[in-house]
Amino acid sequence: MTILILADDLTGAADTASRCRAAGLPATIFLIPPQPPLPAGVVAFTSDSRHLPPSEAAQRVREVATPLVGTPALWYKKIDSTLRGNMGAELDALLELLDAPAGLVCPAFPAQGRGLVNGHLVAPGGPPVGVHLPSLLREQSRYPVLSFALQAVRSGRLAAEFQRKEAKAQRREGQKERSIFVVDGMTDEDLGLTVDAAETIPDLLLCGSAGLIGELAKRQVGGADLPGFPKPGRSDGSDLVVVGSGSPMAHRQIDGLLAACPDAARVVIEADNPPSAPPAVSLVLIHQPPPAPGAVLDGPEARGRANLLADAALAQIERKPPELLLLVGGDTAVAVLSRLGVERLTVQRELLPGMPLCSAQVSGRELQVVIKPGSFGDENALVELLKNVKQET
Repeated sequence: MTILILADDLTGAADTASRCRAAGLPATIFLIPPQPPLPAGVVAFTSDSRHLPPSEAAQRVREVATPLVGTPALWYKKIDSTLRGNMGAELDALLELLDAPAGLVCPAFPAQGRGLVNGHLVAPGGPPVGVHLPSLLREQSRYPVLSFALQAVRSGRLAAEFQRKEAKAQRREGQKERSIFVVDGMTDEDLGLTVDAAETIPDLLLCGSAGLIGELAKRQVGGADLPGFPKPGRSDGSDLVVVGSGSPMAHRQIDGLLAACPDAARVVIEADNPPSAPPAVSLVLIHQPPPAPGAVLDGPEARGRANLLADAALAQIERKPPELLLLVGGDTAVAVLSRLGVERLTVQRELLPGMPLCSAQVSGRELQVVIKPGSFGDENALVELLKNVKQET
């Protein structure tokens, strides 16, 4: 059965599609809202709504999802693993559009060190006790929010706990209505148990990061006779890396790449300083300076910076078309790929957790594309991605 993944930005669509491809499912990422007929396997697309006010984000979800309602498919609502964006408003909109009885939310992505304990976000570099997700969703959603601790997940009683807590909440409210279940998770095994328990509730909408969808995809594969996959890509030519993310980790990764590849051509994009043309070398890195303290990393300002990066990237592509294009940050990926006329990406394989190697058609030729969320990976992530592209699997 087709899996439809609706994310609020392009990197969210990419990291979930990447996990599904790693599980063995064919996966396609759409930069524009997809229309039937759909390709086989996983279809990941974006409402591009993270930067919008909640009411506008909900409306955008309805607009892009409505043409696909009624398609035989499993739906998955992708949210950011650090809980950015309009989670409650967008989840409400999709629950209502699909007429789902409840939504199950778990943002854990163990492969990136992110989890949920007692409803609190756990993430690398974050405080010991992060955002309390149930409280956040109670502020953002119109529906009752019920919490399920790690003990319930690992005890084997999670399905029974769903039924018990929901029945209690309905008696208290005095009427039947939708609910939102927030479930703790720290390991892939926890997420697998959650997926198994979710199967006991018909039409339950799963909502989470790339971690939960990865476990769902594993269960969809089973012993099925799946379509053939494209051969793994190789990059023996020129590489263009464009880093638009303002996250501290993304800028440590820039330093790691320059240390490992001292012959790379580097172009730093600043609004009042037009870039000079880089030499035609095999690796070109284009990036913005680290953002000022307190700078907003989402929204109009960030999109303006992404457009400047896209200007420089397109000029470099016209000068020396690369074989591989590595894009870091959702706004930057959208800006560059849209200008290239790319409407969809076929996922070839997962290079690192949540970071796929894709193929795209650009002006009649195939271009390899890697999309990376800014904060994913360690200091050597860019180096590892470029190395892994060249390896046959």
